[in-house]
Amino acid sequence: MAVQPEDPQQRQLRGLALLLQLQRKARAAEDLAALGFVIVNESRSLVEYRQAALWLDRPMQPVAAVSGIAQLDAQAPYIVWLNSVCRRQFQTDNNSAYQLLTAADLPESLQAEWQQWLPAFGLWLPLKVQGRTLGGWLLAREQAWQEGEAVLLAELSDAYTHAWQALQPRKPWWRGLYTPTALKRWAVAAILLLLIPVRLSVLAPAEVIAAQPTVIRAPLEGVVDTFQVQPNQTVAAEQLLLTLENTDIANRLEVSRKVLAVAEAEYRKTAQQAMFDADSKAEMTVLKGRMEQHAAELEYLAEQLARSQIKAPHAGVAIFSDVHDWIGRPVALGERILNLADPAQVELEMRVPVADFIELADGAEAVMFLNIDPQHPLDARVYSLSYQAEAGTDQVLAYRVKARLADVEQLPRIGLKGTAKLYGQRVTLFYYLFRRPLSGLRQWLGL
Repeated sequence: MAVQPEDPQQRQLRGLALLLQLQRKARAAEDLAALGFVIVNESRSLVEYRQAALWLDRPMQPVAAVSGIAQLDAQAPYIVWLNSVCRRQFQTDNNSAYQLLTAADLPESLQAEWQQWLPAFGLWLPLKVQGRTLGGWLLAREQAWQEGEAVLLAELSDAYTHAWQALQPRKPWWRGLYTPTALKRWAVAAILLLLIPVRLSVLAPAEVIAAQPTVIRAPLEGVVDTFQVQPNQTVAAEQLLLTLENTDIANRLEVSRKVLAVAEAEYRKTAQQAMFDADSKAEMTVLKGRMEQHAAELEYLAEQLARSQIKAPHAGVAIFSDVHDWIGRPVALGERILNLADPAQVELEMRVPVADFIELADGAEAVMFLNIDPQHPLDARVYSLSYQAEAGTDQVLAYRVKARLADVEQLPRIGLKGTAKLYGQRVTLFYYLFRRPLSGLRQWLGL
């Protein structure tokens, strides 16, 4: 059965129905991405084409959609070339509803890649609304475009433009503040605001430390045997803190006692014989010296054994990291093992990085916010500032600043950490905000 050719009137009605259907889809789009998909892909049902691209006049991702591509790569060669072509057409807009486009209409720098990316015949449809051009819609195919097709697509493009404008986010109310007169007023207000004097300040990590701790050092070389206290434990005066390994000293002490006992027995025996023998009387002096030597050795070893029992010189809090870090560890003579601090004498220690350091006068104000209680800051006054910067555990060069607490009634526990805010001299708000950028710029320029 032969297929009857489509009546021209029916073809026009079908085209009109497709046009209305596409306009309805454009109005029903939920967002701009869905509308872009309709523009570049579903418009093919009205007029046949091979490739389509939607381009917008905006700084970020101007190529909004491309037919047959779900995810765009802004750095892809095709997208970069397509952006250059569309921008050129946008800049040469002649206020027409459409423009027929071929490779010959483009600059030589863009002509070479036309055959690689697009078919021979292109059609540029600007997206205009209220006298403003939002962008354009580029179509390409192998056959030349008919005038009726171009007019029909221009009508559809106008509907797409209004749908896109409706989905655009509304301009905020404050956009009206950016008039030339308002900008001048804002500039004057900004200059006056930047001249307001404020106090220069800096934030630094802080810790509650003992004001005058007693350093407990190793009285002799040895190995830590036992610990009788725990970190942050309160100890009394003369309380045993730790014991060094003393087995060798105890053995030597026992041998010295026996040697001394033998020397004393020999001395007593010789003293009895000296009453009848002149030679024995002369030998007494030698034996007495030997006995005194062994007695001195015994006293020395007894003192060493007593020194292996390290006791607290006064009451306080034992400050050290962990017991297991010291058990079995060899220590040298004079090596620091722990600190003994008075909990009633505490102060703040802050480490200000070199890049953030500001000039701090003696008695400068400092406020510390404890990590465990940031709602109740601690007021303090700076009294000490290190001469040179030192590298901390984080390998950051910083100045060590110490401050005395203003409230001596409610003192924080030693070891608590937090963040301190140090206040310097008064400067303008401009200097306060741009001190770091200006310093970095000066270092970079070498001025």
